[in-house]
Amino acid sequence: MEEIVYHTNFKYENSYWWFTARSIVVRHIIKKICKMKPGASIIDIGCGTGGFASDLMQDGFNVIGLDTSETALKYAKKRGINELHQTTLDKFPKNRFKLDAACALDVIEHIKDDKAFLADVASVLDAGSWFIATVPAYQWLWSKHDEVHMHFRRYTKNEISSLIENAGFKIKYATYFNSFLFLPAVLKRFKDKLTGAEKKQTEPVEEVSESTNKALHKIFASEKNVLPNIKFPFGLSILVIAKKKTNGKHVKKQSYKHDQKKYTESI
Repeated sequence: MEEIVYHTNFKYENSYWWFTARSIVVRHIIKKICKMKPGASIIDIGCGTGGFASDLMQDGFNVIGLDTSETALKYAKKRGINELHQTTLDKFPKNRFKLDAACALDVIEHIKDDKAFLADVASVLDAGSWFIATVPAYQWLWSKHDEVHMHFRRYTKNEISSLIENAGFKIKYATYFNSFLFLPAVLKRFKDKLTGAEKKQTEPVEEVSESTNKALHKIFASEKNVLPNIKFPFGLSILVIAKKKTNGKHVKKQSYKHDQKKYTESI
């Protein structure tokens, strides 16, 4: 990720509709499905500037932030997150912590070798621990936005679920989300491609008016009223909640490389 993304994320994470609504929806589903008690320890892999991690702390969890960007972690420190590690996951001192869960929100798409990365996630968790991941949906929705954020790919629900299962997890819940805004977002992306407006999109976050921001937040966040009671058949993003298997074959841990050498939060 480019440095500008961290500066932008820190500026907007507490106010921009995508960040705020995503946090509300994901945390709501975690509470409903994982049922972790306050005090549980969660590692936020690719914590970026700490927006989601700080929300988890407000929910009463002990949060460990991990990122390779010094800039990102300086911002995360300003949010009051003290347990921060500037490293890659395979070098994380896992023996120092008893982790109840790991989160990787909009991180996996940044990793060139996603299979090896997920094997490393499994290696830092004990059997029975939770793994919560979100990724962008559908390769056919690829746009300039993905290039700005240095994504390698987008996924279908079956693709990301299969990868996580093969890494040694059992899927407990998987759904598309950010679904209420799916149709207008798809139409806008195709319109931008046809008109050439997409080529001009170089900023990490597309600015909107205050009234539009409030409306988009309200629509996206309202999905918590129906999730996780149902599973959406389509959406702009995918959420998977899985549990580390207690037995069975696990993928052999291996080293991995990715061009950005960062685990980062991204839109």
